[in-house]
Amino acid sequence: MPGRLHGLALLFMLAIGLAWAGLMAASLLRAELPDEAGGRLLAVFPFKDEWNKDRRGNGIRAAASAEAAIVGTLWLPNMVILQQDMPGLAGRLRLAGAVAVYRAEAFETFSLAGCTGLPQGLFSLRKLGA
Repeated sequence: MPGRLHGLALLFMLAIGLAWAGLMAASLLRAELPDEAGGRLLAVFPFKDEWNKDRRGNGIRAAASAEAAIVGTLWLPNMVILQQDMPGLAGRLRLAGAVAVYRAEAFETFSLAGCTGLPQGLFSLRKLGA
């Protein structure tokens, strides 16, 4: 009987994990910006390509080709926050190799599964020296 309950608990956890992954994927797809978007954006680049062994180099080259300023990076080396107030920045970043472009505000705070429970800007890893 205890083995059967453990199996049921494992199936329940698996179902919750799959539901969360599906909802997160749908949310990220809906959050992608159109090519006309500008402002403060987060660009996601592939982790590696066969020509580039430096993962942060993708964002630097993309910023230069899109004529955008690099504002910062996130904890994953393939994510770069860029700023340019002219429209069309998202499209230029995609042409430079970005696989996805989002508004930066949603990704700039420390979060667990997308939720901090804190007001925007109150908590920052940069303030902690990270």
